[in-house]
Amino acid sequence: MFRTAKMQKISIVTLNKYTKPVIDVLHEKGVIQIEDLSESIQEKEEYKGLDVSRQDPLSSRIASLSMKCNSTIDTLKSAEKSLSMVDVVKGFISPKKIDSKEVENLSTEELADKADEIINKVDAVLSPIETRINEIGAEETKYKDSLNVANQLKGFDIDFAFLQETKYTKIVSGRIPSENLAEAKKGIEAITDRVEIFEGSSTTEGDTTYIPLMIVAATEFEEDISGVLRRLEFEKLDVSGLSGKPNEIIEASKNKLDELKDERKQCMKDIGEVGQRSKEHLLVLNEQLELEKERTEIYSYFGETGSTKMIKAWVVKDDVDETLSIIDDITDGNSIIDVEDPTEEEIDNNKVPVKQQNPGFAKPYELLVNMYSPPNYKDIDPTIIMAICFPFFFGYCLTDAFYGIILAIVGLVLYTGLGKTSKTYKSFGTILVQCGLWTFSLGLATGGFIGDFVPRFIFGDANAPLPTVIPDINAFAHPENILILAIIIGLIHLNIAFLFGIIDNVKRGNIKQLCSGQLCWVLIEVAIIAYLLTSNIIIAAVFAVIALILLLYGSGPMGVMDIFGFLGDVLSYSRLLALCLSTGGIAMTANLLCQLLTGMVPYVGIIIGIIVFLGVHLFNIAFQSMGSFIHSLRLHFVEFFGNFYEGESDEFVPFKASRIYTKLKK
Repeated sequence: MFRTAKMQKISIVTLNKYTKPVIDVLHEKGVIQIEDLSESIQEKEEYKGLDVSRQDPLSSRIASLSMKCNSTIDTLKSAEKSLSMVDVVKGFISPKKIDSKEVENLSTEELADKADEIINKVDAVLSPIETRINEIGAEETKYKDSLNVANQLKGFDIDFAFLQETKYTKIVSGRIPSENLAEAKKGIEAITDRVEIFEGSSTTEGDTTYIPLMIVAATEFEEDISGVLRRLEFEKLDVSGLSGKPNEIIEASKNKLDELKDERKQCMKDIGEVGQRSKEHLLVLNEQLELEKERTEIYSYFGETGSTKMIKAWVVKDDVDETLSIIDDITDGNSIIDVEDPTEEEIDNNKVPVKQQNPGFAKPYELLVNMYSPPNYKDIDPTIIMAICFPFFFGYCLTDAFYGIILAIVGLVLYTGLGKTSKTYKSFGTILVQCGLWTFSLGLATGGFIGDFVPRFIFGDANAPLPTVIPDINAFAHPENILILAIIIGLIHLNIAFLFGIIDNVKRGNIKQLCSGQLCWVLIEVAIIAYLLTSNIIIAAVFAVIALILLLYGSGPMGVMDIFGFLGDVLSYSRLLALCLSTGGIAMTANLLCQLLTGMVPYVGIIIGIIVFLGVHLFNIAFQSMGSFIHSLRLHFVEFFGNFYEGESDEFVPFKASRIYTKLKK
């Protein structure tokens, strides 16, 4: 229960003709993690005679079809209407159920041919629409450019068709900041007097005023004039190809852009209609292609001879017999299978993948443990302890019954909503519900229900306790008891870590680590307890001296500094009191402000008071919940895990077909 699942390694050698059926069935079962033999074959002598297996010849075709199918689905999705906020919330609370479609287990070639046919049919309809959308985009760019030029030069009442260059003249049109105009004229006139400069009406953008210009000059002076203008932030506007006066161009461009916009909408509507007919079929096909891609690409992990394939994989020990039976049935006994336990070297070097095996109530907390690191194969798995302590610590920090109700409801919505489609959301929803229930229970016990809302607004006495309060742990009447309880809970938590550390270090023979990492601190605690119970300083001193000797033996003279680390770990649990008081303090402040505003400010005071009340409490729920989560996590990651946990292993990742839109016909 506190250990990860026992793993074994299997080596399979079978004939080439059985490889695909074996891989297909094992992919559906999802009980093995296939090892990549490619490097070992090239580097290790034991694999002499084996070559790295080549991928299935159809692998590249499947991958190409998968990319094409994904691209087509993305195109169809682009035409879907954006969801309203109401729809988003509905999707969060009750996601749409996906009905899986039964599919046949086709050969790779049959699937590729089927995919080609379906994708080409859809593409034949979509391709002309996409081509037209691209053309619309190019036309929109063209007319937007024309509109921009005409707007900038609308101060000139001239047909742009007349502004065509000749063999001997060049026309430069554009705009320049007004403060640079005089310098520009001076610079151009210094180049030549064979030039005409026409100014239009000024326009303002932000803090800058621009003057539109049209400059007609002899061809040989164009480059020099352009050089002067570039230095003075001149923005060139190309009028070539434009015909008509600026106002005419503006009107025509706007009309054309409106037409293109309508045409684009129609194209998107057409794509949407294609999507309604084809999207579900494509999602099913895409899943089939993705799964087949996984199967064809895994061949590069195998070793091979001319007629056989070699596969190595990790299997949970409890699944080994079933796996061997499957392989034996598919290959009609034409396979050689070797089963072996992990070697000491593999265990010591964290080469064994780990699969956690925790009871149902603790399963969601594997998510939090793995945020730190998956357990080491030889580690004790702390998930069960975290499943018990984490929500309790969270509730201890938040300690407001009403806040707990809100969190439990949010967790329940997450569990029953997105939790249906996501294991992560389901786990997080469960954790939130449990945290909410502990917050509710400890809130009632310590006197927190929307701060002091009930005593202040219902009982009429802010100092009156709730009927559910346990007097000795009333947070604001006896904070010292809350602190003492937090330290006691912290010591229990730490001693569980010491126990786990003792078990692991004894098992591994790490005597020095055992002495300086766990036994010395346990003996220091025994010394303190002995003194408190007997008041005999000699007995306490004996235990303390033994603890010091063990500490020096395990860590050397500098190990004495670890005493401060131990004290820091113990005192770190006082954060439970700090967050408990801060939650209640902010909540009480919100209530007090609301009471003062409603009583002191006529008429609008009630409205302002309610706004302040809701705003501060919403902030308090969000901020303190986040703080409770972080600090509860920290007490496990730093204080608890730091005394025994190594981690650093990789999770067991089975070679498994993940099906959402499909299911195999039986």
